[in-house]
Amino acid sequence: MHRTDHSRFYKAHDFVPDFSHAERRTRIVIGVTAAMMIVEIVAGLMSHSMALLADGWHMSTHVIAFVITAMAYYFARTQAGNARFSFGTGKIGVLGGFTSAVVLTVQWLSIFEDYFS
Repeated sequence: MHRTDHSRFYKAHDFVPDFSHAERRTRIVIGVTAAMMIVEIVAGLMSHSMALLADGWHMSTHVIAFVITAMAYYFARTQAGNARFSFGTGKIGVLGGFTSAVVLTVQWLSIFEDYFS
């Protein structure tokens, strides 16, 4: 029986460049944004400032969007060598952006639900 060596036809499925620097910077931005959000909410509650309170809650939407981005970076990095992603994990970043847009749109619609009903 004849056996053929197919190892020379093996192709790595890692088509996404290394985004570890961007992932690290995104985590820093999450920390800074979350800290500023907490400061604005606490200062708004203590000073009875509706503007600070509203901006603090608005910052929470940014934190949510950044967390979704960080999760997409993490998942794309950890699954980069997985052969199940035949064209690489590049689509995970796009899906993360889409998910972030959907979450922000749902939150925006929930704020204005009284005006639409």
